[in-house]
Amino acid sequence: MKKRIAANAVFLCALVFLLLAAREIRVQERTPNDPYLYSKGSWGQSYGDQWGHPRIGLTPMGAGKSAWDIETGEKNPIVVAFVDSGLDYVHPEIAKKNVWVNAKEIPGNGIDDDKNGYVDDVIGWNFMEGNNNPWDNDGHGTFTAGIVAATVNNKEGIAGINRGVKIMPVRTLNFLGRGSASHIVQGIVYAADNAARIINVSVEQLETGKSQALQWAVDHARKKGALVIVASGNQGRDSANNTPAGLEGVITVAATDTNDKRMGFSNYGKYIKISAPGEEILSLRARKTDLLVMAGGKDYKPGRAFLGQDARYYHATGSSFSAPFVTGAASLILAKNPKLTAEQVERMLLMSADDVEGPGWDQLTGYGRLNARKALEADPNYFLYAELHRVAPAQEGGRTVVQLLGTATGSHWGAYHIEVGQGDNPTSWRQAGQVAGGQVKDNLLGTLTQGDFGSGGKWTVRLVAKDKKGLTRDSRLGITLQ
Repeated sequence: MKKRIAANAVFLCALVFLLLAAREIRVQERTPNDPYLYSKGSWGQSYGDQWGHPRIGLTPMGAGKSAWDIETGEKNPIVVAFVDSGLDYVHPEIAKKNVWVNAKEIPGNGIDDDKNGYVDDVIGWNFMEGNNNPWDNDGHGTFTAGIVAATVNNKEGIAGINRGVKIMPVRTLNFLGRGSASHIVQGIVYAADNAARIINVSVEQLETGKSQALQWAVDHARKKGALVIVASGNQGRDSANNTPAGLEGVITVAATDTNDKRMGFSNYGKYIKISAPGEEILSLRARKTDLLVMAGGKDYKPGRAFLGQDARYYHATGSSFSAPFVTGAASLILAKNPKLTAEQVERMLLMSADDVEGPGWDQLTGYGRLNARKALEADPNYFLYAELHRVAPAQEGGRTVVQLLGTATGSHWGAYHIEVGQGDNPTSWRQAGQVAGGQVKDNLLGTLTQGDFGSGGKWTVRLVAKDKKGLTRDSRLGITLQ
């Protein structure tokens, strides 16, 4: 009997050992195997260290649920320019294969071999100092690029988004993270002329007013086929008068927190197209930099944002770090199908976003928070845009009316109508007003009169667009009647 018990005990111990070993093997086999992708609380926070990745669909591979199960970016390397403070291009997590190389230039011969106006621009250009060394003395550019390009599946640190991306570093900001519009213009044009498919511009001109020169640069990039993705900015104000967030032809990205809410500092308004994680994002630290010190953070203690024994990593908050998530997802879409146009990629990103904040398109988060997995599976030719930008009083025929301005258009267009509901969160709606009809882009959608409301107080106006496929989108704005 004792021998049988002993044998059973040995068997159970062996079984437990095998189960634990199997569990350990499963953990070790997780792909990607970058440790910060799975850890949490490394700086005392309650959420994952790279929480933004799983939030947008970049989960472990193998179960068929990850964006990476569809595309990793390796088969068709996409050139992505970061018009920023440069790049620590010898960072251990920036692989040589992930840095763009100008194949038309012979390194070090002092000749402009490709006749593009820049001598020996082998990996990019430094517009701050007028040379071919886009080294990062601030840290911002390395941080933004790292979100997309950090080496994946190397059992170290963080995971980037695109394994095959080619980063083109274009330095337009100084060691304090500041730069002039003229340098940024030159940087965007350089990136477009050198065949960058995506241009990430995580900068904000603090002075109000739109730069015509920057608008020209964006237009130039779009004509060259590039997708320009920009940060909304961190002033907590309407992006309409900000550059580049308020320019035409860009994808302006707002910042969301771990609860999928727009962060209070993130700029808002009709130019917001989409949102992405921006709270305590973990990325790469350029050597000899402390980004938040450079940015002038009042309550920041030097070195507090460093992570890792050798301080290779850094965590920070801002819409600057939301834009690269969208850039990374866009680069995966192009890697999957390089023949897509910038406009098609934009549709796929916006139409697949997860609706957060207010229902439908809203001025805080645009069409919603980025979902890379859904974006990779979206129809590039389908779109249905419904955006209520503004309600404003106007005089019409001697009476006061409420004008509704915005966008209603689609690839399989049907029609749109206007509804009103009482209160901030109506439980019932009724169709009202007169509509302009047809497809509308950032113009007058229709008008409402006092009779459409029936009484004063708080009301919500809703734009509802429907296409021939039977799909609908809506957008809402609140209004208070005296």
